[in-house]
Amino acid sequence: MYRTAQKHPSYQISIRIALPAILTILLFVLATFFIILPALEESFMVQKREMIHELTESTWSILGTYEERVQTGELSQEDAQGRAIKHILNFRYGPERKDYFWINDMAPKMIMHPYRPDLIGKDISGFQDTNGKHLFVEFVRVVREHGAGYVDYTWQWKDDASLIVPKLSYVKGFEPWGWVIGSGFYIDDVLAEVAKIRNKLSAVAAAILLIVAFLAFYMVRQTVLGDRLRKRIWKERGALLEALEISEDQYRSMMEYTSDWIWEIDKDGVYTYSSPKVHDLLGYLPEEIVGKTPFDIMIAGEGEHAGKELRKEIISGQPFVGLEIVCRHKNGSPVVIEKNSVPFYGENREIIGFRGVARDISDRKRAEEELWKSHNQLYKNLEETVRSLALTAEKRDPYTAGHQMRVERLVHAMGLELGLAENQLQGLYFAALLHDIGKVALPSEYLSKPTTLTKEERSIIQCHSEAGYEILKNIHFPWPVAEIVYQHHELLDGSGYPRGLTGPDILLEAKIITVADVVEAMSSHRPYRPSLGIDAALEEIRSNKGIKYDTESVEACIYLIEEKNFDLEAEGTL
Repeated sequence: MYRTAQKHPSYQISIRIALPAILTILLFVLATFFIILPALEESFMVQKREMIHELTESTWSILGTYEERVQTGELSQEDAQGRAIKHILNFRYGPERKDYFWINDMAPKMIMHPYRPDLIGKDISGFQDTNGKHLFVEFVRVVREHGAGYVDYTWQWKDDASLIVPKLSYVKGFEPWGWVIGSGFYIDDVLAEVAKIRNKLSAVAAAILLIVAFLAFYMVRQTVLGDRLRKRIWKERGALLEALEISEDQYRSMMEYTSDWIWEIDKDGVYTYSSPKVHDLLGYLPEEIVGKTPFDIMIAGEGEHAGKELRKEIISGQPFVGLEIVCRHKNGSPVVIEKNSVPFYGENREIIGFRGVARDISDRKRAEEELWKSHNQLYKNLEETVRSLALTAEKRDPYTAGHQMRVERLVHAMGLELGLAENQLQGLYFAALLHDIGKVALPSEYLSKPTTLTKEERSIIQCHSEAGYEILKNIHFPWPVAEIVYQHHELLDGSGYPRGLTGPDILLEAKIITVADVVEAMSSHRPYRPSLGIDAALEEIRSNKGIKYDTESVEACIYLIEEKNFDLEAEGTL
């Protein structure tokens, strides 16, 4: 009966502690697989839709260029159409450079298709996909009603006519010539990319779950053990108080056998009594302790810390609980003890001393230190996961490898120089690491193109800020990381992109990253130009201080590089 009664409260405590941990793990799993992953899949689909929209719009503008030449009389319409077809026929993009554009008219009749020359010049109004959809008729309908839009259907896999798969295309009409131009992506490509991320995220989630489960188990176990210890201590204290009511002799006798060190000090802090437990605790005999003060057995330097607190408690005459002191064992080793005490009074109700108990908490302090180290390691692992995500963007662009790392170093130094709070510095750190994450959604051939980008290609590259925002917006950072990434190419005068924000609407963290990004980009080599040099970079931000770039951020950057010799090219890795 006694053993069962002792175990039952511990089990109840275990359930109370374990249940929140289990619910936390369950919520984490549900959030990961039912919120984050679907959000990523939706984000990828949106990015792909935006990509074909932008690519089709850019290619459509080529038709407009040729039409302008017709209007000026430079070309006949027939000659302009022929040149436009040749121009667009060889356009390719995508990892295998097999994604393409086609043109049909409003009849509909096929004008140009790189993989179906058999349809060129033919009436395709009766052409159906495997689901019976008259897709070219649908293209024409969307253009007539809306001018442009998306259409889903099934079509051959790129240049493989034997494989039919789902596809989503964006079509837009060119009214002067009665043409419809379009391009699309294969749904299976998006699903494959999401599957890769799902597998990686599943592995990371599994690792985190194992760590959380282990920590929860450890906390439950330590709490149960601590509860049992506390109950035993309080039981012994109850017995002590009961003995005090009976007689002083019985009180003294019981103190000889308690598991804690019982002590008394006078109003001057000198030990007047010590139970034998002090020998187990500190290696001294009780008679060696009597006549000393707590300060005599503290390790060197402890008097300036816990010693001050103890003096304050003695002077106040109030009970004190949980006072931790590092004492010196007789053999010279440190021992962390916890003291609890109450004052006792003379006949005239004046304080004549303190009675209390002390216990060795060295093991508990070591356990707390190990738990803190585990917490720090978990945070470090999560940080490395974010840094690995940031590295994926640079892997897509070998010519700017290290760019995000160098920007992050400069941004961190600028944040310190500007006196940002620690929490704000952390948000700035993660945003700087991830500011170019949107490049994972861009065609790799544009990122590494060895010649100057065209206007259309540059507009595609500029989509990376918005793509980065779409990737990060559903991840609940404690800081506005997604919005900072969205804004890191905005300028004070509204000439930035993608939204043309002006000074008051731009976050301070985005303003800092903008300055660091400009300086790093101009002073580094690019595939289409050599480095412009750090002097040119500093002149750019100096001449546009307060116009395009935040004044305080510019001054902090210039001060770091010119006065404190900040090395932008210092070696480091993500």
